[in-house]
Order: sequence, then structure tokens, then C-alpha cells
Amino acid sequence: MGMWTISEKAEDHYKFSPEILDEFINSLAKVIVDRQMSAPAIMALEMAKPISLVSHSVLVIFGPLLDLLFDPVKMEKFQAVIADRFRIEQLMTTIEDFELKKKETKEGVPSEQE
Repeated sequence: MGMWTISEKAEDHYKFSPEILDEFINSLAKVIVDRQMSAPAIMALEMAKPISLVSHSVLVIFGPLLDLLFDPVKMEKFQAVIADRFRIEQLMTTIEDFELKKKETKEGVPSEQE
């Protein structure tokens, strides 16, 4: 495997199990939907997907600075998600699922107008 290739099993390089990353993706998607940032987040993730190697590298380079602002463990999990194109797609579909559930619950609630 060369320096510029992404392995098929990106999760092998990280200390987090797939279950932990799935839980992190669900919690991140819920926060994004709760803050009504679904559309910008999906657009940013869609743009980052083709250049996931570069996006991951930028997060690694700026890691020490970002650790001052954010939880270091969450940043490592986010780096693991960004490094894997499958995980990026999973995050986008999870955001869309939460957004759809939110819309269905809003439409399912009867209005109080009489």
C-alpha cells in the first residue's frame, strides 16, 4: 500500500470499534438536525467525500489546535469518520433519516386551531 492510497478497511487504523463510530455518527447527526444545520452539513460532507484523504489530513494537521477548542476524543472519532468515505455516506444518510423523522413528527401532531 502506497503513501497516497486509502486502505479498504480504514477503521483498522483507529482505536475505535465500528459500534462506537456508529454511536458517534448517530449522536453527531442528532446534534446537526437539532440545530437545523442539515442542509449545510450535507453539502459540506458531499464536497468533502471526494477529497476525504485531504480532509482527514487537514484535521490531523490542525489537531492540536482543535483539541483546545473541542473534546479530543470526539475529534479523533470525527477524524475516523472523515477518513472513511463509507462513514461519510453513513453520516449523511443518518442526518437525512433524522430530518425525515423530525418532519413526520411535526406533520403527525394535530394543530391546536379550532
